[in-house]
Amino acid sequence: MELTSPDADARVSAWVAEQYRADGMSNAHLRTCPDLAVTYEGRDGVWGCDTGCEYWRFEATMTCPHGEREEYEYGDFGTLADILDDLLNGE
Repeated sequence: MELTSPDADARVSAWVAEQYRADGMSNAHLRTCPDLAVTYEGRDGVWGCDTGCEYWRFEATMTCPHGEREEYEYGDFGTLADILDDLLNGE
């Protein structure tokens, strides 16, 4: 998924970085690195429940200029459109 606005992409990347840091992922350097870079892909999916529960997920690569790198996934129930609307419109 690509956002057409560089500002929107930067806001989503910053939010994914916040989630990564809050989750306390294993790479201590990346959690504290001020130069953390995030590349991500967002997608929708369907959970295997009887009601066809929808979920969204970001798959991201966290990197820094010091050579550290870690893959990260974060998601929740709902749709990607809903979480993007919340992130980009401040709801």
